[in-house]
Amino acid sequence: MRVLEIKKEDLKYNLNLIKDKLSGSNTGIIAVVKGNGMGLDLIEYSKFLIDQGINFLGVSTPEDAITLRKNDINVDILLMSETGDSEELEELIKNDIILTIGNLKEKEKIENISKELKKVVKAHVKIDTGFARFGFLYNDFENIFKAVKTTENIQIEGCFTHFSKPIDEKWTRLQFDRFKNLIPKIKEINDNIKFHCCSSTRFLVI
Repeated sequence: MRVLEIKKEDLKYNLNLIKDKLSGSNTGIIAVVKGNGMGLDLIEYSKFLIDQGINFLGVSTPEDAITLRKNDINVDILLMSETGDSEELEELIKNDIILTIGNLKEKEKIENISKELKKVVKAHVKIDTGFARFGFLYNDFENIFKAVKTTENIQIEGCFTHFSKPIDEKWTRLQFDRFKNLIPKIKEINDNIKFHCCSSTRFLVI
């Protein structure tokens, strides 16, 4: 049987390298713990990160988001995918999960459910710069600008993209430039938005 051994001191060292790179900037860290904590155990890995000062986690499924809450993980949690299921959305909203919006119908549904629950929901907008999974196409300006507007029950606080082939420097740079070119236009509409993009093998800071 194969065994993967991870030393916490090595993880701590790697995390400190990232912190040092960001030192002096206003850039924060969203630690992605999808895939059962990248195979390190969702709960144990999340608690380890929190002990190291991380206060923002990212997951890819509603189940992971709720599991974290049920295990007393009370930091910010971003669900990086979208869900059209009303029951899932209701449970996520009740548990103060930060949602991702990838189309205007999704935003409308979140608005309606949050209004019924008398809650203000935090959300991020996903931009598709070439990954082609979901999100607003990077050149769909009209709908992007509608999406990033804060409403009565949705506080839009973030905007992000995801690199599809990070080992390809040229393609990744093109995706990054597409995303970066949107930032000043979005800031004209909502100056409170934080922007983020990355993947496991690429570290770019805006």
